[in-house]
Amino acid sequence: MSTLSVQTLAEPKFTAGSEPVQLDGSLQVWAGLSYGSASLFQYLVLSGRVLIASPEIMGLVWMAATAAFVLFGVVLKVGGDRTKLADAGVRRFRAVWGSLILGAAVVIAALIILLSKLGLASSANAVVAPVALATYGIGWRVAAVLSRKAWPNFLALSCFVASPCLACLAGTPLQSLTYAVCLLAFAVLPGLYLLRQST
Repeated sequence: MSTLSVQTLAEPKFTAGSEPVQLDGSLQVWAGLSYGSASLFQYLVLSGRVLIASPEIMGLVWMAATAAFVLFGVVLKVGGDRTKLADAGVRRFRAVWGSLILGAAVVIAALIILLSKLGLASSANAVVAPVALATYGIGWRVAAVLSRKAWPNFLALSCFVASPCLACLAGTPLQSLTYAVCLLAFAVLPGLYLLRQST
């Protein structure tokens, strides 16, 4: 009986004639900028540097971040190369990334509602960073498989390592600041790199 090696199991399978997919970075840039700005604002609030009238305002800030991501990254596709965006492979890649980010937003919203119902509203915002960063890790792993490039795997691994680390910072303003830095490192900068590759 033949056995499959670990290497064989780890290698993505492609059909005959399939080509590596080109990667587009505009979604990552807008997600990083939108949610990173919200997280930075949350840090300023939690650390007492900015005063807000009501804690519910933070919920509106995160909703505004999602609206900005959808508008500039998904609808208007600001920063994306129009020729590159016409490629079917790139459209599939963007569909996967967009679905992951919006899916994470829905999961996070559901968790926040659940925690609030359980009387843990003060801890609800702590779930945002770990869940979102793990989702980015999945996105970069998908990018590695579709593009057949190795470097997105390092970003995926970094996100997977950082996610539980952010969970350990729950309940402190430092979690929000660290999450904003992670979004800069794992979303905005790689996204800008991909955008420069297309020029």
